[in-house]
Amino acid sequence: MSQARLLLIDDHTLFRTGLKLLLAASPNVASIMEAGSVMEATEAHGDKPVDILLLDIQMPGLNGIEGIKVLRRHFSRAPIVIVSGTSGIDAIPDEARKEVAGFLPKSADPREIEEAIACCLAGGTYFQTEQPGDRLPHTRAYKPSQLTPRQLEVLNQLNLGRSNKVIAYHLGLSENTVRVHVAAILDHLGVVSRVEAILEAQRRGLVQAQR
Repeated sequence: MSQARLLLIDDHTLFRTGLKLLLAASPNVASIMEAGSVMEATEAHGDKPVDILLLDIQMPGLNGIEGIKVLRRHFSRAPIVIVSGTSGIDAIPDEARKEVAGFLPKSADPREIEEAIACCLAGGTYFQTEQPGDRLPHTRAYKPSQLTPRQLEVLNQLNLGRSNKVIAYHLGLSENTVRVHVAAILDHLGVVSRVEAILEAQRRGLVQAQR
């Protein structure tokens, strides 16, 4: 098996750094790219070859579950392994579970993580069976957003300061479709302008303020 190009998507920098150190010497991994959100992953790495994705569930804005559809458009052939510290496999909806190749808790040891990566790269699946006592005392269930994944993509593009025409180009949509999504976003956030929408979305943690 050739070494794989891995994309790690998690909003916790410390976890990403730790996992990169653990996998640095793995015979299955050639390189590790990272992103703090689904949107950052598509913006920074959407045009790069990726062989496998490790994806967190609970993230601000477009969470891991809703982000699967977005990631599939950019990394259609790469298997997705959910790595979560707050939700168990039972929290993942059946429809989304069909789209992922594996699931691991963040408490998994390096051997289990390497085994999951190797198994999924070989075309298999890896779902660690939860043992009694493994579940975290404050496990959070997956909560769908009131905005659709596509609307969250458009919101992220608005946050980048892009016009409807540029958003349409980046997302492969018509300008009219973008306008419909923008209107829905404004209505959902209870605002009347794009600037207000961005500020309100940042306040709610749906997008991050641009540096």
